Amino acid sequence: MKSSSLFILSGLFLSSVAWGTENESWSAQSTEKQFEKTSEVIYKASNGNQTNVLSMTANVQSKAATSISHKKDIQAKTLIVRPEAKASNQEFWIFDAWVEFFRDDDSDGYFNHFAVEFDVDTEYSSAEVYARLYLGIDEVFKEYHATSNFSIYADSSHDSFVVESELLNGFPADDYEVLIELYDAYNDELVAVYDGNDDADLYLLSLESKEYESTQVIVVHEHGGSLSLLSLLLLPLISVCRRFNKVLSD
Repeated sequence: MKSSSLFILSGLFLSSVAWGTENESWSAQSTEKQFEKTSEVIYKASNGNQTNVLSMTANVQSKAATSISHKKDIQAKTLIVRPEAKASNQEFWIFDAWVEFFRDDDSDGYFNHFAVEFDVDTEYSSAEVYARLYLGIDEVFKEYHATSNFSIYADSSHDSFVVESELLNGFPADDYEVLIELYDAYNDELVAVYDGNDDADLYLLSLESKEYESTQVIVVHEHGGSLSLLSLLLLPLISVCRRFNKVLSD
């Protein structure tokens, strides 16, 4: 029992060490949605640039998003210190965020498919922004998606942005925190940060990547031996006792 507990604790320790290693690779694939317009699948990996990135710039009159080429490739980052937007910037803020879980293949309570929806507001009538999304454990945050540029409109509640993601590898089963960095698309300035300290919906999310999804098979070993043999020997004796009791009752 002690050795099993030691093994489990060692595994958790090694998992924590591996998560904090900068050279540890991870990957995810996501789709983006705003104003009922959904992007193609976007792949993000720690060892390369994001691919298939589309811009979701919306038209003010029609509220319909139009896909155009993204202006740049964004390589995944690892944060070991929580970022802070400039205190003087009051032009942009994230009003709220929600998380929805979709799939847990091995039914262990840890999901590999989920979505983060967030509502960005601005003091301007309209503006263009983009966001970088991270998953963190113990103050180490790994970027799993960078959004395309998207438009926001004052304090409208109808311009929320949804990132639906599947974790492919590099995310062991754990309770994660989502951190969102918001950037001004005009000058790439970090204008807002939103995380579990701001919204409990982004804290303690039970997630894991697909490589950790496995079907557990429980094997039950039946032990025979002397007990089974004894049971067989007792059967005739029980039968004799029943007949004897019947004779006495007659």
